[in-house]
Amino acid sequence: MPEALDITCPCCEALLKVDPETGSVIWADRKKKTPKSFDDLVTRAQSRKGLLDEKFARSVNQTKRASEILDKKFEEARRRAESDDSPPPHPFEND
Repeated sequence: MPEALDITCPCCEALLKVDPETGSVIWADRKKKTPKSFDDLVTRAQSRKGLLDEKFARSVNQTKRASEILDKKFEEARRRAESDDSPPPHPFEND
């Protein structure tokens, strides 16, 4: 049985032991993160709040536009239905 491979993760720089046969991670030795100051955390939370507010505003605008688009589609379908003289399809016709 081949020996486990030691690989360093490019994202978090953790040391990973990978089984060469299955490709699964057997062991992960993660580096400990340095504690951040309270001021850094507050600044990060405030900037994230602004980003979340922007995303929420975009979502509201998309929802408003979606109702406008659905109204337009409904009006077009109603207009076409009024001008169409063919009888509606029979549900049991294809049996």
